Amino acid sequence: MQKILRQLSITILLCSSLYTASATTRAFYSDDNEKPSIQSAETILRTGEHNELSFLGKPQRLYNDLFLSGYDRPEVEEFRKVFLSPRYNSLLNSSMEDALELRLFVRKQLELENMPPELEYLPVVESYYKTKAKSRSGALGLWQFMSNSVYPYLTLNDYVDERLDPWKETTAAIKKLQDNYRIFGDWLLAIGAYNCGAGAMSRALAKAEKKDFWYLVEKELLPKQTRDYVPKLLAIADLVINADYYGTGTSLHKEEYETLYNEVNGLFDYVTVQKAYSLKTLAQEMRIDTDTILLLNPSFIEGFTHPVKESTIRVPLGMGESAQEALANIKPIDFPIKYKVVKGDTLWGISKHFGVTVSAICELNNIKENSVLSIGKILYIPSK
Repeated sequence: MQKILRQLSITILLCSSLYTASATTRAFYSDDNEKPSIQSAETILRTGEHNELSFLGKPQRLYNDLFLSGYDRPEVEEFRKVFLSPRYNSLLNSSMEDALELRLFVRKQLELENMPPELEYLPVVESYYKTKAKSRSGALGLWQFMSNSVYPYLTLNDYVDERLDPWKETTAAIKKLQDNYRIFGDWLLAIGAYNCGAGAMSRALAKAEKKDFWYLVEKELLPKQTRDYVPKLLAIADLVINADYYGTGTSLHKEEYETLYNEVNGLFDYVTVQKAYSLKTLAQEMRIDTDTILLLNPSFIEGFTHPVKESTIRVPLGMGESAQEALANIKPIDFPIKYKVVKGDTLWGISKHFGVTVSAICELNNIKENSVLSIGKILYIPSK
């Protein structure tokens, strides 16, 4: 009997200490069937650390508060439920793991700029970290820039689309978010403006009594997509940052982040050229895999650098000198003729008409010799 009473006293004391520590606490048992009620004293203080305590022999995982506010709102909870479902939880985890290097690069840039860590998960909302993702409205890339919103952040022309370059687009997205924050002075408003545009956000705020994102949501002063945009980000960030708490299994990869290297760091060598150079020819001259050069330079959409403007080619770290030597041995492509494909055209026929080889046309346009030409396609024809 004394043993039972002693155990009961210890239990009551522990409950009392935990209950009085905070009125806003959450608990998570390893056994989902035995979660405490909201009124229960079996709660645990959010400490900002992933420590585990034991209550009545069961582990309880502590919760990491987010930097951004509002993660306890019902709008966020709705998206938490969605991404806790098996289908979307699997999608979330796979997108996090498949894009690990880019994800860590984004994290590093945010840390260097002293920006909210939750922004690491904005590319999930935008593209699920897919560098070639394209929306129905034409937004492109990891951060989904529209063609009419690239200036002054990115370059877009007939030869270059920097929205396809995840490193450059990350830098651009960070600058755009910082600009939004300077305008609105609030991160939730800045993030919302990234979705709907600074103009739309300013017009919504002009109608609002409170300059607060959640007030705009409650009064439906923002487009539905933007009202969902921020809650979705907060829900995803919460589930990943507190993966242990929710049992989602998503890794933060802290150890990998502490030992970043080369491409994960976004560290490369660069060479600058003034004319059009074939990336494939450069790779062959450097004796490295063609896919490596193409992967590091995805913004050169035709497979060669800009014919008349300065271009910077990204090469693996430590290979800058090798790239310079290779370029010295490569003849640049003369400014190519533009030819629009018409019905009945073949690569062989076009090559005969312009007096160049089929392989030269294919290399310049990054296509295969057996490619079927679509009517209206623009081909670039090299000089003889």
